[in-house]
Amino acid sequence: MSEEVFEEFEVGDVIALTEEGSDDPRDFRIMYIFDIEDRSYLVLVPVDQEEEEEYEVHFLRYDGTDMLQPIEDDEEWEQVEATFETLITDLEKEDL
Repeated sequence: MSEEVFEEFEVGDVIALTEEGSDDPRDFRIMYIFDIEDRSYLVLVPVDQEEEEEYEVHFLRYDGTDMLQPIEDDEEWEQVEATFETLITDLEKEDL
């Protein structure tokens, strides 16, 4: 697992996305970027929730274009979620 900087996206950037069922874009901050095998993923948190104790976390697949793809496969979702949890656990250990 490695964190990379992509031409279009960097950790800390704020991007506006329009969620399904909504016409209004919402700002999200890229919190992490990581790879699993040959796929890259962005971890996004809504900007309006950044300062809250609990917040939504969104995962999107990045395929090298300017398009971000939702993760619709359950097995892929579980793999991304497990990798993210491991990343968070490792970061918390470093802070101790």
